[in-house]
Amino acid sequence: MRGYLQGSPVDLAVFRITVFVVVLLSRDVYEAPTWAATADAVRAAPFGLGWLAPCLPLSPAWTWAALAVLVPSALLSVLGLFTRWATVLAAASLSYVLAVPQFSGTVIHTHHLVWFAVLLAASPCGDALSVDTWLRARHGPRAAPGEAVAYGLPVRVAWVLVGLIFLFPGLWKWRVGLDWALGGTLRDQLYWKWAEYGGWRPRLRVDEWPGLLEAGGVAVMLFEPLVLLGVLVPRLRPWTVGAALLFHAATALVFRIHFSSLWACYTVFIPWSRVLARAGLLGTTAGENPTGHVRRWLPATVVGGTLVLGASVLGAAGIQYGFPFACYPTFHTRVPAEIPALELEAHVDGRLVRWDLASGASQREWGTLWYLALRPEPSRIARWTEVLRTRHPELTSAEHVRVFRTWRAADPRASSEVLRRELLWAQ
Repeated sequence: MRGYLQGSPVDLAVFRITVFVVVLLSRDVYEAPTWAATADAVRAAPFGLGWLAPCLPLSPAWTWAALAVLVPSALLSVLGLFTRWATVLAAASLSYVLAVPQFSGTVIHTHHLVWFAVLLAASPCGDALSVDTWLRARHGPRAAPGEAVAYGLPVRVAWVLVGLIFLFPGLWKWRVGLDWALGGTLRDQLYWKWAEYGGWRPRLRVDEWPGLLEAGGVAVMLFEPLVLLGVLVPRLRPWTVGAALLFHAATALVFRIHFSSLWACYTVFIPWSRVLARAGLLGTTAGENPTGHVRRWLPATVVGGTLVLGASVLGAAGIQYGFPFACYPTFHTRVPAEIPALELEAHVDGRLVRWDLASGASQREWGTLWYLALRPEPSRIARWTEVLRTRHPELTSAEHVRVFRTWRAADPRASSEVLRRELLWAQ
């Protein structure tokens, strides 16, 4: 087991660089200040953060301040300069920045970025491919560190976390049984997802090909529960990762779910030390240093165990709306034939104007609409409407504002007209 857990500092360093580059390029990171106002108005705490909801500052100003810490610390983490403190600051500020929008009524599953960042902060990930090692080398020649548990353990924990991301959605589908793939549940979930994107349709209309959608659903049910085993077995790992990339490509094609912040981190599965050594770009390394082992791998062990436990408990419970732990989307439930949304009506310059708030809405905006539509608490709708006024200049002078709950058919073959409308709030 000890030999299995040993790893190269180069492999861990590439993982460090990848994760913080993904963080720096993530749209969810830079959109957080915009969503802070909505989160403050709605304050729909995800599971795990309810105790923080009354006191957590959710203003755009606080979120910009966290971004001011996150961006430079993530950049230093990529470079490997002051790596120990940079990764700690980046992980802490990232946790806040990604948590704030989760109070807006929906959860976007970017939890893995927090997991990976915290895991890296607890590891000696700056011992290779870093400015820190270059600066230390200037004070005298040093042998490159060899393989050690301190380097391999965080990488293996990341493998397990990726496996768990797939495992529990797969198990929840099996709880429904083959009816998930063969009985129309997958098709109906597909229609709801298309409705989110304003009637978007994929080029490949799998719903119109008899047997194709069902065969794909069965393949997903077989694949997802096996990912954890596949990434842990060396001979199966390349095939499993390749299949996972094909899975992401298929979901992007059919569901328009890209999940690039996850699959971009799959560099953690590549043995970079061997690849670079074979290419002649990596010199020989010294043997494992026998001193200070426990001190170096114990933090990653504690943090990694906590992450695996949290992801496992909420995955087994099927809690999808949580943070920093949650079961990743299962799509295993049967959805209604009609999809709810919100519509705003107001008098602007003497004219009655209606806004279909679902038109052109993003995934997170849809989540907020659904939360408010299914839980129409007047005070929340009032606060959220005031946020809308600040974002849309045409609403500044609006009078007699009213918010309606509407229903449309989710089936793309049905009429897109509003089936019925219900008044929720009026000003």
